[in-house]
Amino acid sequence: MGLNLYQLKTFFMVSRTLSFTEASRKLFITQSAVSHAVKNLEKSAGEKLFSRAANKLHLTGTGQLLHKTCETIFYELEKTEELIAKSKNKNIGTIRLGSTVEFGTTILVKYLKGFIKKNPGIHIDFRFKNGLLKPLLNDEVDIIIDCRDHKAEGIEKKPLFREEYVVIASKEFISKNRVRTPLDLSACDILSFDKAGAWWGNFLNALPDNAKPEFKTITELTHIRGIINASIESLGIGFVPKYCVLKELRAKTLLNVFPQLKLLEDYFYIYQKTKRAGLERHRSLIEYLTNLKTDKLLRF
Repeated sequence: MGLNLYQLKTFFMVSRTLSFTEASRKLFITQSAVSHAVKNLEKSAGEKLFSRAANKLHLTGTGQLLHKTCETIFYELEKTEELIAKSKNKNIGTIRLGSTVEFGTTILVKYLKGFIKKNPGIHIDFRFKNGLLKPLLNDEVDIIIDCRDHKAEGIEKKPLFREEYVVIASKEFISKNRVRTPLDLSACDILSFDKAGAWWGNFLNALPDNAKPEFKTITELTHIRGIINASIESLGIGFVPKYCVLKELRAKTLLNVFPQLKLLEDYFYIYQKTKRAGLERHRSLIEYLTNLKTDKLLRF
C-alpha cells in the first residue's frame, strides 16, 4: 500500500467531518478533488474506506484503522513543526478555542490579548457556542472551556475557576413586586434559560424546602444577555453567572437581590484531547489561562 501524504490529508479531513463537501470547504479545494484523492487512496489500499447508510457517510473497518493512523501521523508532524520553530525561539500554529458564549465574549476576548501579543506566531480562532464536547471529539476545535463536567474517553480536563451566580433585578422591579425573601419570587415573573425553570437549580437547591418559591410565570430567554437586558427593562427577575453582570451591578442598573444567600456554584474546566496535550502551543495557552487569577478574570 503506497501512502500519499496529500491523499492521507484529504482522507483524514473527510474521516473527521464525514462529509466530502465539508472537507472540501476546510481544505480549500473542490469536492471533485476530494473525491478523486479518496478514490486513489482506496485504490492503493485495495479496500473501501467509506460506506454509505441512510444517506450518511461512515468509516469502514479499514477506514477506522487508517483514521487512527492519520491521527498519529499528523499529530507527530505538528509536534515536529513546533520543535523546529522552538529551536528558532518561535511558537507557531493555530488553536481553535471553543467556549460557552457568555464566557467567551465577555472574558476570553478581553484577557487573551496578553497571550496573543506574547505569542505572535500562534493564531487563535474562537468558537462560542453551547454543546462543546461533540466539536472537541470530532476535532472541530482543539481546546474547550466549559462549565459542564464532561467524561469521555480520550480527553483530559483542568480546573479553571469557580462560577458564582447571582439573582438580578432592577430597583424598580424589586420595589414594585416587594421582593424581600426567596418566597416572594412565587408571585414574580421569572426569567429563565428554559421554560421549566431548571436554569434556576443552583438557586433553588441552595434553599431549605420551606424557603423554596414555586415559579408560576416563567419567561424563556435562550441567551444570558437576553436575561440581563430583560432584567434591566424590569420584565422579570433573572439568574445569571455573576461575572456577566459586574458592570451592571457596579452601575446599579441591576441589583443583587439576595446578597446574603450563599448559592451553589459551578466550575469551569479546560478540556483537550489527551493525544494533543503534548503540543507546545496548547501547553502555552493552558498555562496562561490557569495562571490568570480568578479575581482578575472577574474584575472588569
